[in-house]
Amino acid sequence: MSSQKLALYIHAMMAACMDPRDFFGKNLVLKLRSRTEENANYTNPFQILVLCNAGDIMTSKDVEKVTAAFNSRHRPFWTGMWLVIFTIHISFHSL
Repeated sequence: MSSQKLALYIHAMMAACMDPRDFFGKNLVLKLRSRTEENANYTNPFQILVLCNAGDIMTSKDVEKVTAAFNSRHRPFWTGMWLVIFTIHISFHSL
């Protein structure tokens, strides 16, 4: 199963009030985290968002990956307000 599909399953499980950390004894969040760490070249920002929503700890490397992906496509639209919103979101979930 691809990392993208795994991330979709984790989100679906959370929407259905299921625990993706205990899916028939398997920790799907940990599996996605390890895949994210293995892929040093590129990680889809959606996977990092799923990890954040699942309550996983966000690292500075995660923030760098999301920022790099965003900047590569939308740099002209990156404004102070969006930076504040993103920072609040990351800070809230890393408590």
